Amino acid sequence: MRRDIIAALRHCLDKHLSMRKSRLESFCVFVVGVLLSRTINLSHLAGMFPTRAEIASNYRRLQRFFEQVELDSDQLARVVVRIARIGSGPWLLALDRTSWKFGRRDVNVLMLAIVHNGIAIPLMWDVLDRAGNSTTAHREALLSRFCNVFGAEAVAGLIADREFVGTAWMAFLVENNIPFILRIKDAFQIRLADGRCCPVVSLFRKLAIGGRRYVREDCRLGSRGSALGPPVKLAATRLASKELLVVATNTDPGIALANYRRRWEIETLFAASKTRGLNLEDTHITNPERIAKLIAVLAVAFTFAHTTGEWSARHRPIIIKTHKRKAKSIFRVGFDLLRKILIQGGREAVQCWNAIMTGQPPNPQGPRAGPHPA
Repeated sequence: MRRDIIAALRHCLDKHLSMRKSRLESFCVFVVGVLLSRTINLSHLAGMFPTRAEIASNYRRLQRFFEQVELDSDQLARVVVRIARIGSGPWLLALDRTSWKFGRRDVNVLMLAIVHNGIAIPLMWDVLDRAGNSTTAHREALLSRFCNVFGAEAVAGLIADREFVGTAWMAFLVENNIPFILRIKDAFQIRLADGRCCPVVSLFRKLAIGGRRYVREDCRLGSRGSALGPPVKLAATRLASKELLVVATNTDPGIALANYRRRWEIETLFAASKTRGLNLEDTHITNPERIAKLIAVLAVAFTFAHTTGEWSARHRPIIIKTHKRKAKSIFRVGFDLLRKILIQGGREAVQCWNAIMTGQPPNPQGPRAGPHPA
């Protein structure tokens, strides 16, 4: 790996991340190494340092990075937003988990991401120390971190699946002025504005496939004998599978279903982070703190690739196949193009980082579709 490519990236990130030069260089080696090799294997990445040191020394240097370096999650979130060029909000956020097993150990990541252009941009995360669902405390801590950095006014809406519903959790969102669209189980009990209690499913029993219905008057989850959640409105549709999809929201129910439909974009992020891109599951690391640092590297690498893809798609629209889907995702287009620029090296590769960080478009006429000089 050429020294000038790493130095150029380090120079760009040095303005935004508070790390010593040697540790920031290790971070940059991780980012470029993951993009070039599509692996997070430390033994492989140790051979990519632009130094004459032995591979064993570089390997130990990477190990020390995970053992000793403290990454500022607030700074990382701001860097990701800057790379993604998505302004200051308000954004539609998605909250979800991804998990896998390494041997007998469970790796369980709670992710908060910005829904954007067909995929989600990873922003903040918490690596849980156990398998299974997150707790209300985990979710509150993650949203509180977001609000401390960007403010509650930066949330246009929070989308989450049925796992992320609860009286205390929903009350927290309301108290902090966070709009939400949460899918709920149709077996839940609901108390209507007139005081009647009934299962959610009974309200939408006659809903046909593709049909929609709304409860625009405030109602509350919970029956007479249970704790009541905050006032919500409901929106429902019947899926092609005949399953009932119901969301509870403290916003306009008329747009809630359209917003909730975009929840799949965080699933696309997880796929790009794993087998379809950066192969996060290849790691042998299971320590939660170290996994969180690894995800920070992947978040920066992923966002660089996606931003490159957006620029490329503006000048060379992605082919739409006969099934009405794109031949490649924007992330994949950017991932392939960025890897090509870095592999070829030279002046364009060195200029690439500054071009992305400053928001300058690529040169569509250039022989390598690389970026203009910063």
